[in-house]
Formats: sequence, structure tokens, C-alpha cells
Amino acid sequence: MNYLILFLLFIIFYSYAGYPLTILFLSLFSNSKVKKDDNFLPEVSLLIAAYNEEEGIADKIKNSLELDYPKDKLEIVVVSDGSTDRTDEIVKSFEKDGIRLFRVEGRVGKTEARNQAVLAMRKEIIVFSDATAVYKKDAIRKMVRNFADPSVGMVSGNLTYFEKGQSSMGLATKIYWNYELAIKRAQSRMHTLTGAIGCINAFRRKLYHVLPPNIIEDFTEPLMIVAQGYRIAYEEEAVSYERTTQKPSQEFNMRVRVIRGGMKGFLYAFRRLNFKDHTFVLLQLFGHKVLRWLVPVFLIMLFIVNLAAFIWGHNMLVDVLMVAQFLCYSMALLGMLWRPPGILGKIASIPTYFVIVNAASLKALYLTLTTDLEATWETNVY
Repeated sequence: MNYLILFLLFIIFYSYAGYPLTILFLSLFSNSKVKKDDNFLPEVSLLIAAYNEEEGIADKIKNSLELDYPKDKLEIVVVSDGSTDRTDEIVKSFEKDGIRLFRVEGRVGKTEARNQAVLAMRKEIIVFSDATAVYKKDAIRKMVRNFADPSVGMVSGNLTYFEKGQSSMGLATKIYWNYELAIKRAQSRMHTLTGAIGCINAFRRKLYHVLPPNIIEDFTEPLMIVAQGYRIAYEEEAVSYERTTQKPSQEFNMRVRVIRGGMKGFLYAFRRLNFKDHTFVLLQLFGHKVLRWLVPVFLIMLFIVNLAAFIWGHNMLVDVLMVAQFLCYSMALLGMLWRPPGILGKIASIPTYFVIVNAASLKALYLTLTTDLEATWETNVY
């Protein structure tokens, strides 16, 4: 039984630490740099996805108008997916500033709204943003300089989280996100990312792949561009700011949606990525995404096997692992139910976030196997 325990531990370790360490190590020997040109300033369409964003859309538009990019080369378009509040009215009040409203009738979902908007645009580069994302002034300049390299088909910017007040959940989110950004840096040095940050990315319009409405574009569109033989660059200096979630329930629901969308997107892209031409990309997807999504299954198996071994026969490995699991899940429960203040809350936030992410993966896996993914999404409320 010890061998089974060690095998399960290895899979869990590899998904969270083995793959990142491997890609970080390999990136040290890679010299696949993007040829950037700060003077490269193509025409750009900035598309802002919105559904019932009356509370924040004005601030987003003002932020977009302050971007440091030639005004004659930048068009700003708000893509309203059948908003039923004052979103459209607010957007129209900025028409004198050159802001365009692209309204999609009915509620077709973010992906289909984006499909229709992109196909209606004529600029060379499309930048995609969310209504809640706050861009640093030079964000677009920093992204588009990468397109001076003809091998680059898409650029992912850098998302930085900030907190509204102080919360242990916000701290855990930032720790986890910094871990993910380290992987993105390594992937970029290894030639290409396997995904892009949804609220800040840019791509060549001619490469856009029209996706089915129920496929999440954040994960899938980058893979479709890779399938065409282009690379995805990571531009760390192109920064977008967003608030962290404050409650475990908010983070859980968001993670379920993102992971479920990733699973559907992977199945869609896998059938379209030639294994011979994209072997390394597919191996990265397996190590970084697929194994990570399956970790909760291995965690449940590990707990059952460990508990059985603990009841029927003791040894050092079994006893230590049982105590470690008990402490981890107890701290996670403490973090979710009590949210203790101070240092205890910060310590508890790590196992709490670990459990939330894996519980979300488990629910997403179940929903992926049993139901179709909805095309629509809800406005984020923090």
C-alpha cells in the first residue's frame, strides 16, 4: 500500500511542483526571445466585453481614454451582450470622445458577442479587455511591440491583483497568481504560452478563430492561434489591475466557471492540434492543466488509501501523511468557516485556497462530464 501512496503523492507533487520546476529549469537553457520594436504602432481595436456593467463601465471607458497610444490608430469599442441596465446609455454618453457601442441583441454569451464584434472590426490588431480591468497607461504599447516579430500571433499581458481592504482570501489569490505568472514567464522563454490572460491580450485579427458560443475563449483562442503555427508571447510590462475576490464562495464559483471552461476548451482544441507539430505544447497542457484538473480525484484516492492503511497497519509514512492531511483540511475548514484574523488567518489561507481550487476542479469535472456549458456569464460582484 505504501507504493500506491507514493505513486499518488508523486502525481499530486508533479502537477503542482514537478511541472513548474521542470519548465523553469528548461527555460534556463532556452533563447527563444521575441524581437520587440517600441516604434511598431499598428492600428488597434480595443474591445471591452460588458454585460450589465452600469456601476463600472464609465470608469473603464475613462481608463481607456487615458491610454498612451496614438489616437488616430486606436478605436475603443464596448461590446454589450444584450445589457438590460444603463450600460448602453452610459457608453453612448461617451460617443463625443470617440467611443463606439457594439450591441449584440439578445444575450448570446461572451464568446459569441466577441465573435460578432471581431468579425466587424477592420484594424490589424485586436485587444480584448473586461469591463472590470484597469489598464496601466502604456499597456497597449507594450503589448503591440511584440507583433514586430512575425512569429507572434498573440500577446498576453500581465494581470496584477489588488485587494479591496484586507482579506486572507485575497492574499491566497495573489500568492497563487504569482505562482502562475512564474510558469507563464518560463513558457514564454520556451517559445510559447499555452494560454493568455483573458482581461488583457492582443492578437492579429486575421488569425482569429470563430469559436462555438459555449466554448470559453480565454483558454481556447490562444490554442487555435498556436495551431496555425504562431507563438503566444508574454508581455510582463503590459499591466492590468483587478480586485481579488473577498469570499471563499466567490472564489469557488469563479474557479468552477474558469476550470469548466478550460476543460471544454481543451477537448475542443485537442482535436485540432496536430500532435506531431505541437508535441511540446500538448505535453505542457497535460502537465500544467489536465493533471491539475484531476488532482482532486487523486486527493480523494490518497485520503481513502491513507486512512485504510492508518486503521489496519501503521508505519512512519502512513502516520505522518495522515497527520499532515488532518492538519491541512482542518486549517482549510477553519479558514472557510471562521476566517481568523492576523497571522493565523494568513497561514490558514493557503490550505483554504488549495481546498477551494480542488473542490472547484471536482465540481467542474462533474459538470463537464454530465452537462453542456452555458454560453452566458454573470457580472462579477465583489
